Amino acid sequence: MWQLAILALASATSIGKDEITVDNEAFGKRRHLTCTWFTNFENSRFEQCYDATGRLFRDGNGASIRCTKEECKRLDAATRRAAGWRKPEPPWGTFTVQLVGRVSLFSHQKRYLGDATRTVLIEKVQSVRVPK
Repeated sequence: MWQLAILALASATSIGKDEITVDNEAFGKRRHLTCTWFTNFENSRFEQCYDATGRLFRDGNGASIRCTKEECKRLDAATRRAAGWRKPEPPWGTFTVQLVGRVSLFSHQKRYLGDATRTVLIEKVQSVRVPK
């Protein structure tokens, strides 16, 4: 019985020194990312992300978005300010987002049209701007 308790505890905590698991999805180490975010009435994904080592995704793969705590609300608010968005629905467009976050360690099948094969976990939104 104690083995089950240890297994349950291990699955809810970090899976390595710098890695974590959130809702059964494994994420790598925390890093500073700059991502191109495309969002509209039915899709929201990072088309591409870069870190200090360069480009993270192959063309067409991108990343779904997951947030910790209140970061999705902060992302929405920063996007509305950057775009001057006054409508009640979520903003549409392409944005450059600087953040601290983690990238999923494993890809997954696309779950719907416009989905991505990876996931980025946003831990802190640093800035959002409309690219020129």
